[in-house]
Amino acid sequence: MRYEMINSIPQFNFQINRILTYGNLACSREEVINNIAKVRTFDEWYTAWQKIAIKNEHERRYLYAAYYYRMAEFFLKSDIPEKDVVYKKCVENFYKAFDFELHLQYEKYRIPFKGRALHCLKFSPSNSIGTVLVCGGYDSFIEEFVIQVYEFVKQGYEIILFEGPGQGKSIQENLYFSHDFEKATSAVLDYFGIQQCAMVGISWGGYFALRSAAYDKRITAAAAYDVMDNGLEVMTNIFPEPIRSVIRLSYKYQWQGVLNRLVNIIRKKSILADWAVSQGLHITGTKTPYEFFQSLASHNLADVTELLTQDILLLAGEEDHYIPRNQFYRLKASIHNAKSLTCRIFTRAEGGEQHCQIGNHQLATNTISDWLVRYFIQ
Repeated sequence: MRYEMINSIPQFNFQINRILTYGNLACSREEVINNIAKVRTFDEWYTAWQKIAIKNEHERRYLYAAYYYRMAEFFLKSDIPEKDVVYKKCVENFYKAFDFELHLQYEKYRIPFKGRALHCLKFSPSNSIGTVLVCGGYDSFIEEFVIQVYEFVKQGYEIILFEGPGQGKSIQENLYFSHDFEKATSAVLDYFGIQQCAMVGISWGGYFALRSAAYDKRITAAAAYDVMDNGLEVMTNIFPEPIRSVIRLSYKYQWQGVLNRLVNIIRKKSILADWAVSQGLHITGTKTPYEFFQSLASHNLADVTELLTQDILLLAGEEDHYIPRNQFYRLKASIHNAKSLTCRIFTRAEGGEQHCQIGNHQLATNTISDWLVRYFIQ
């Protein structure tokens, strides 16, 4: 498989490939291309995905409908009423797919956390060979990862998928995106009485997994799929130069007014930048661009890598458009005390150059699987 050029707008094209990477299980390639390839605006994007989602739901292709609703929801701003409606339709169809199409065996939990609850799915095969905790990243929700991580269930691992602050159902309970993700992770481990496990973090979850492993030694192996060690750097990377450097300089010297004015000017000129900042404000519970970047600046592994004493796996794509490649090399060089350190950067030649190896995600899945085998049989 390879990352495909379907739509000329890079952000749209990446999201299309997020579904295509799962093949016929998650979508009809022909249906997606015929309906989405030529969309150019957010309104067209929403309308096109919504149309085929409704069609597939009526035809009882629930997994297709779930992923199509996910795409319809993705670029809706938080203040648009349809966003919550489409999110609920998406999740509803995922569970219909899990129950009636895929016939998966799982348990749902609401884990107490800060007076609210964390949403969790647990997959428990008979004769489990070990427990693997899995979290997503940024504004993800766990249902979209089930068909990928279920491969590990079939290999005999107990899988616990959970949403932390700022993700999925958590944001609806006003649990906002936070750098200290280890608190949510520890709550999950406490709830299930887990004394030893591996943890895999997907996308921004790469930061969450390593941060959690640094502070909770019940996690005895941690995989960053992919790496992420500096949130401010990642989210300012979306801006072109020289704007990017000006924003970073303004943040460094605490020029709040300059930064807020500059970002708000950019938001008026770019609907993609406006959406990205709006979504960021929403999941972090902040009011201004400066406060948003201040929140993300706390997502930094620089001060915790020395605490990583476990088996560690770092993955990256050489052409990742979200995570600057220097983060892979910087993180690799900063981990000195790990029991073992395994690093791999995927290339275009093997089809794994994109963020989280979208286009050929099986490369990453196989790499993590091989690593887990070595870890659990040590």
